[in-house]
Amino acid sequence: MGILFLFGVVVTAMARRAHGSAAMIGLAGCVLLLLGLAFDGFRSFVLYPQLGASLGIETTVAVTNLVSLLFNAGGTALLIWAVVARRKPAQPPQGPGWEQQPPYPQQPYPQQQPGWQNPQQPPYGQGQGQG
Repeated sequence: MGILFLFGVVVTAMARRAHGSAAMIGLAGCVLLLLGLAFDGFRSFVLYPQLGASLGIETTVAVTNLVSLLFNAGGTALLIWAVVARRKPAQPPQGPGWEQQPPYPQQPYPQQQPGWQNPQQPPYGQGQGQG
């Protein structure tokens, strides 16, 4: 599980530019789950033998299970939040050779030349063959 969470940290850190805050939320979730995994190992080898003797094994198990639950629930909740979080809109590539196109044409309608007028339309019925 530790390798999986480390992989999640690396992948979400690399996706930070493309996905913005969603990747950062996922990164926090993976880190929290990794900390929970480390706490579980620490609990098994250090906390149970030392705290169990002084507080009683039932109290020690209950408290450490609660802490472990908070790590796991918090990390999972952050990962779910990252899935549904709003992403940054896709940005066009930037750099040399890429021209920025304006979002709309600068002049949406052709401009009339100064002094130019529309030709006069003949009155109705004129200009047609008489017959």
